[in-house]
Amino acid sequence: MPFVVYIFTLSAFALGLAEFVPIGLTDVMAHNLNIDIEQVGSAVTTYALGATLAAPVLTALTAGWSRKRVMLTTVLVFTVGSLAAAIATNLSTLLIARFVAGMGHGLFLAVASSTAARLAGPKKAGSAVAVVFGGFTIAMAVGVPVSTYLGGVISWRPVLGAIGAFGALGFLGLLLGMKEPPKAQSRESDSVGQALKAIFNPVLLFAALVTVLGYAGSFTAYTYIAPLLTEVTHVSSHTVGIFMLVYGVLAAIGNVIGGKLSDRLGVNRASVALIAGIAIITLGMWGFASSAVAMGILVALLGMFTFAAVPALQARLIGIAEQHAPHAHSVAAGLNIAGFNSGIALGSLVGGTTLGTLGVTYTGLAGALISALGLVVLLVQLARSGGVEYRAVSGVGH
Repeated sequence: MPFVVYIFTLSAFALGLAEFVPIGLTDVMAHNLNIDIEQVGSAVTTYALGATLAAPVLTALTAGWSRKRVMLTTVLVFTVGSLAAAIATNLSTLLIARFVAGMGHGLFLAVASSTAARLAGPKKAGSAVAVVFGGFTIAMAVGVPVSTYLGGVISWRPVLGAIGAFGALGFLGLLLGMKEPPKAQSRESDSVGQALKAIFNPVLLFAALVTVLGYAGSFTAYTYIAPLLTEVTHVSSHTVGIFMLVYGVLAAIGNVIGGKLSDRLGVNRASVALIAGIAIITLGMWGFASSAVAMGILVALLGMFTFAAVPALQARLIGIAEQHAPHAHSVAAGLNIAGFNSGIALGSLVGGTTLGTLGVTYTGLAGALISALGLVVLLVQLARSGGVEYRAVSGVGH
């Protein structure tokens, strides 16, 4: 395995931390900046919006760039944004910095897996992709809960600064150690115009809507999990890190289970089951928010079901692209990343609105309703397509 692939892993680890660490630190950051919790939640929204914009659009616009140039640019943008967020003194600066960092996130993940596969060669391509996304998985399972704990005990600023430092190490590693991968043997996205056209393909956009709504439901409930646990479940702020740890570990396991479940049930049935599961779990988080035991189980299941849905939803979108935009696989992958991150953005926005109007207890109910809407959209698509099946795709791919 080329050593630079492990540099990709380090960068993916930093991206995973950047995306999810603020979720566990919303109350800590709000107190430090003297703002409302839902305003801190908008830091999650803006990061996800940056990733949403960058994943499909900048993937298309940089189609003619060398892969090394693209990856260096993305990691540099991410690092600058992350360091700026760590020293932000007000909400506006924080949001701008998070949006910039998110732009680096979206474009990096859109090209990292394919680049790693080319560098490793066809015999080790699958392993290379798994190694890259392993960094994201480790961030979810270990890095986020540890960072949540440290942010609560020390301060959130050194945590965000450390994320920027990981990004800087990734930049240096890519600069010094990366060679250009061999040219792909496909005609995919030969022109910027063709790639941009694929982004606005209505069939692909409608398919991506399922990802948006499914994850929006999940993150409507999860973005404000820290205040829900401290204010309603009545656990200590330090204990929130344990819930985050359970979520992260089950998310990593769920990503593996999701691929196997898709192979066994088929991508369509697995997608239906998993999105329905998210709706039921978030509904349970509304009904049993006062029970620490129930919330522990529900948070674990939410992590597992949310990330188990990734392989199935990614396979559906790429499979649909093969039929309607056959030379735009990378754009389809970018749309999947955009769908995931726009779901996070929409979820954090709805969650913040719900918190501000009805109270944090109702974020679970709001999440259940949005996930249920995603399930309805999926069932409509399946009815229209006649239930055409696609092959599962492994890897986190956010």
